[in-house]
Amino acid sequence: MSSNTKVTKYRRRKTVNIGVIVFLIVFVYVLISVFMFFTKEHLTIYEVKEGTTADDFVFQGLIFRKEKVIYTDTAGYINYYHRDGERVSKNSTVYSVDANKNSYDLISSTEESLSISDDETSSIKNEIRDFHKSYENGNFTKAYQLKSELESSILQVINDNMLTNLQNVLAENAEGSTLKVVKSSSSGIITYTMDNYEDLSIDNTTAENFNTENYSKTQLRTMDLIENKSPVYKIITSDKWNILLLLNEEQYNKLKDKDTVKITFSDDGLSANVPITLSKKGSEYYGMLSLDKYMNYYMNQRFISVEISVNSAVGLKIPVSSIVDKEFYLVPLEYFTKGGNSGSNGLNREAITVKDGKEQISTEFIPTDIYYSDEEYGYVDGRLFETGDWIIKNDSEDRYQLLEKKTLEGTFNVNKGYAIFRRIEILYSNEEYCIIKKGTDYGLSVYDNIALDGNTAVEQAVIY
Repeated sequence: MSSNTKVTKYRRRKTVNIGVIVFLIVFVYVLISVFMFFTKEHLTIYEVKEGTTADDFVFQGLIFRKEKVIYTDTAGYINYYHRDGERVSKNSTVYSVDANKNSYDLISSTEESLSISDDETSSIKNEIRDFHKSYENGNFTKAYQLKSELESSILQVINDNMLTNLQNVLAENAEGSTLKVVKSSSSGIITYTMDNYEDLSIDNTTAENFNTENYSKTQLRTMDLIENKSPVYKIITSDKWNILLLLNEEQYNKLKDKDTVKITFSDDGLSANVPITLSKKGSEYYGMLSLDKYMNYYMNQRFISVEISVNSAVGLKIPVSSIVDKEFYLVPLEYFTKGGNSGSNGLNREAITVKDGKEQISTEFIPTDIYYSDEEYGYVDGRLFETGDWIIKNDSEDRYQLLEKKTLEGTFNVNKGYAIFRRIEILYSNEEYCIIKKGTDYGLSVYDNIALDGNTAVEQAVIY
């Protein structure tokens, strides 16, 4: 049996896979989000910290004093009767000179005649007792101080003994003695070193004088025979002294407006506030420090290391990159008033409306913060008003037109998740960081979060 049945094939209708479409949409969204994330500027947060900073300059200064080298007019052997650094009065015996070395040996001999009085013994005991009472482990400063005081006391005993010996020698050899006793012609501090800088003045000093390569000092105390016209000691006749500094142009510019500076002596950490005077000779810059104490500490030094602190500041430390400028309108302080539902500070702005084809003038209260104020004006956010707006004084017909603008420096605070401008007052700044004043109105506080790069933040824009 044959069949005439005819089978017809129908095309299957295409169906849309919703899952695939959703996946593609999500995939495209992710790609766009990733692209935007890697291409847009990111806001980096910086936490405000307390900080201190200063420009410190370290100099090798050149010391100038009122000093005079004394020369002998007799050849022979010298006996000295004062220790180095001791203050002497006018007409006190400084040294004796004799061509006869026997006299020299008799005067300087201490083997049999050296004795310490009860008062001197008591003084030395008191020095040791005071040291024992105040000594602290690890504090070697007082130990060195005791050493210096004991040496001073012993040298004084030796000097007194030599003076006694001198009197005895003079008495025993009164006739025909060639021993000559020399007294000081002025009061001052005795020292026994010289360096040929004694005649150098501040006015004729050049940069070459600061070169220490060929610098040398001569010790004047000697047991050898000295010639006539030889230097025997130096006397410093004033406690006033100067330190001359060789500056570069940058240092000169940073110091030129200062009358006094704080200095620290690098050798021992001693600090003082001293007057400074600047000068320029040709292409060379100089600074002169004037002191009236501590001279005896450095009487045998010609060069001294001095550190000067400039522009020191204490406050809040923020990066320079966070600082932005913002424009503000200046409004007389008497125009500010309280208003609105919250009783906040603000201004009454004149508003013009049209009703039935006629202009009507009214006022509207605009709440605004005063970011900064001087004796006359308050600074208000420039985004809240238009140039030319009129401000009405409360309970008065006086009007003020907003025309004048000024710029304030600040940063964007992001504590609340959006950028808010905060005014700053810079105390000190370098290339990377600055120190700003603490406690300013509408300013920053320690631990505030700010935009590291102020140019990447948009005021009032959400950052998270």
